[in-house]
Amino acid sequence: MPERKSGVLVVAALVPALVLGLVLSLILLGGDDSDDLCLPGSQQPGITIDPDSVPDTPIAGYNHEQLVNAAWIMQAANALGLSARDQTIGVMTAMGESSLRVIDYGDAVGPDSRGLFQQRDNGAWGSYSDRMDPFISSTNFFRVLMTIQDRDTLEPTIAAHRVQRNADPYHYTRYWPAAVQVVEGLSGVQGIATGEQPVTSSQYPLGDVRPQTAIVANTVGPMFGIVTVGGYRESARDPNGHPSGLALDFMTNDIADGRATGDRLAQYLIDNADQLGVDYIIWWQQIWSADRADEGWRAMEDRGSDTENHFDHVHLNIKPDAGGVVTPGCESTTPGQVSAEGWAQPAAGPITSRFGMRTDPVTGSFTRLHAGVDFGGGGDGGPIWAAQDGVVIDVYTDSNGGWTIDVDHGGGVMTRYKHMWASGVLVSTGDRVVAGQQIGRVGSSGWSTGPHLHFEVHVNGSPVDPEQFMSEVGITLG
Repeated sequence: MPERKSGVLVVAALVPALVLGLVLSLILLGGDDSDDLCLPGSQQPGITIDPDSVPDTPIAGYNHEQLVNAAWIMQAANALGLSARDQTIGVMTAMGESSLRVIDYGDAVGPDSRGLFQQRDNGAWGSYSDRMDPFISSTNFFRVLMTIQDRDTLEPTIAAHRVQRNADPYHYTRYWPAAVQVVEGLSGVQGIATGEQPVTSSQYPLGDVRPQTAIVANTVGPMFGIVTVGGYRESARDPNGHPSGLALDFMTNDIADGRATGDRLAQYLIDNADQLGVDYIIWWQQIWSADRADEGWRAMEDRGSDTENHFDHVHLNIKPDAGGVVTPGCESTTPGQVSAEGWAQPAAGPITSRFGMRTDPVTGSFTRLHAGVDFGGGGDGGPIWAAQDGVVIDVYTDSNGGWTIDVDHGGGVMTRYKHMWASGVLVSTGDRVVAGQQIGRVGSSGWSTGPHLHFEVHVNGSPVDPEQFMSEVGITLG
């Protein structure tokens, strides 16, 4: 592996949130529908969302009012027995027509248009009150969508266009990634974009790439905050790469801390090579090949430039027969053990560092309060569990703790979980969690010397010794 850069890790995007409230807890604690979460969106059943339960926290830049309207759209689709993908198409369309607002005016094209979908006063969309009602107007949209032949195989924007008859059939393309985020954030359904055909429906301009290539780009890129991904192009160096639609270039020169992010991305590709269909990876003038994995990273000759030496991008080549790409991270989660008092271990042991003053393990240059307990946690990717029932009040990242989850348990008690990778955060702000629910996976982001969970307990705003506190509620840490 190329030498890692320690210090600050800046990641621009979270993976989509998993589940809202009781839906997630039921799945984790023995529900029968957990397999649905990883199905392609066209096969995932629609999920009922109570508009009154929509969190205040924005999703993809859309505020509470807009998200409530998205919830009504999803409700209407679900009432008709439609899929998660159909729900997302409806949300995408309303984003493109009204920015998810019930607007009481039209435009030059349709001065009589109204509501979420800018439906016209032509008799096809009901009365004025119907068009201004989020649920009824959404129902009327979906009734027409249901008549579109083979809509599950059409690009989302084309399916929407055949209902709306927009002048530009690709008008809605730009709204698809945000719609996916909103529906995943509200419903907990994962993998809505998985299986989508590439080209114009891609959130990256990939060109004529293979479907499995597009899946990897649109899944992995956002996980690491990648802004630019190269896809199809003519290239004489490897005709089985870019010219065959089997290669991707994840650019690191236009993001903060590109070297460190590229290191993590490259390692992620290696760790999940089988699921992703990886043939080979080139990064920092080194190559890793699936068929020579036991040799690790191998040095390459100097090709004369940063780009040719892959100092500014991670190159990935997909195997030609990798048609069954699986998105890593869509595995089932593991519930933890809960005590009679309703508390749970936050992670597997052993304890590697305790609460109290200590010398900084990274620099060794100063002493400060270690405000929590560190767990081995089963290594990179090990499960992290909620210590008790509560509400996720914040999910954030900084240069110290990396990706962090804060859970409020009421009564002045808050727990904190640090150092996850972005891809290891399994909840979002506003989610209700239960004791023993897996909320994350162990990582090593931020000021960290290796994969571990840093766990804190705060009482009335101040950190306390987690070992002592947890022992009083029946949990022996480690």
